[in-house]
Amino acid sequence: MTFQINREKLLAELVDALDIPQSHYEQAKQRAESLEEWLLRPNSLVRRFNPDVYPQGSFRYGTVIRPIHSNGYYDLDLVVTMDLSKSDVTQEDVKRLLGAEIKAYAEAKNFNDDPEEKPRCWRLNYADDVSFHMDILPSIPADEAQLQERFQLSISSDLARHEIAITDTRHAFYRHISPDWYSSNPRGFAKWFEANAKKYAVDRIHRLVANRVYASVDEIPPYEWKTLLQRVIQIIKRHRDVYFLEDATFAPISMILTTLATKAYGGEPSIESALRTVVDRMPAFIQDQAPRVANPVNPKEDFADKWRDEPRYELNFREWHAQLRADVYQLCSGANVHRIEASVKSGFDVRINLNSFASALRSPTVTSSPAPLIIPEGPKPWGQ
Repeated sequence: MTFQINREKLLAELVDALDIPQSHYEQAKQRAESLEEWLLRPNSLVRRFNPDVYPQGSFRYGTVIRPIHSNGYYDLDLVVTMDLSKSDVTQEDVKRLLGAEIKAYAEAKNFNDDPEEKPRCWRLNYADDVSFHMDILPSIPADEAQLQERFQLSISSDLARHEIAITDTRHAFYRHISPDWYSSNPRGFAKWFEANAKKYAVDRIHRLVANRVYASVDEIPPYEWKTLLQRVIQIIKRHRDVYFLEDATFAPISMILTTLATKAYGGEPSIESALRTVVDRMPAFIQDQAPRVANPVNPKEDFADKWRDEPRYELNFREWHAQLRADVYQLCSGANVHRIEASVKSGFDVRINLNSFASALRSPTVTSSPAPLIIPEGPKPWGQ
């Protein structure tokens, strides 16, 4: 019997299988708020520096995906910005000051493991229902010279004003008073991404308000938007994770994928058209010269800076992207049911049995009850 494939339904079910429950986002928010409350308690060492705690990365953008295996972990990336000046403190001072509070927090909350120091951040490992890493980045506000440099590069003041100076143990002046710090702008990048995603989600956002899920548009967190851009990025990230499952050493980082996908998206009206367009256009936004993949809110920062010194990064990106394009073509254009089923399994590690698959097909003579997609070795609920 011949079926006509309802690809939009198939892709929607694929995204639903990759997405995480809203409770995961809510729990991430609660954990961030818990840390912020600790840093602001009366006897906190950093309280007088007005610590500002906020998320960065996929939990901020609403593009988190489930781990492939049950022993996988979720990353929650936080930034803590304190009112300190480069002229008064070293990077080491800032890192140690915040580190002392994070160690005290871990002890007070009975963490199984001590906080782990990384070159730029502190990591807290949660050992509850599922592995969960919280990476906490110490930072201070950017100085006036940094901000003026961004303004000269025609970066919007609304984005540039969020720039920060961050700590890094590998920096040449880590232990010295110096105006030379690495810079970052996670809040500015998030605002850039959200502006691009939100303009294509007007109807859904207004429905959430009309249905009284939220009191106003401003209250709706990005993970509730569920825009086509967010969904496409989730699909692309999952394919990356599966492709590099055995060795992710030279896998393309999520910031590269998110930046290229956002630039490639043109407001296509369906998941299918958006996915095809984004995947086809992504390489067009890689520059021939550095910066190869520029940070849109700091053009001097290259998200692909490692490509210069290690050719395997770019080689792996190109090879992976070719396979991504082939698998997306099969999903969006293939006519053979079994090949599409195999492509979903091999490319995304999502298994579809024929009964489930039938729910994504359209035929005047065949009907079936929808059945969910199945992720092999799916993660345990967070219990959040």
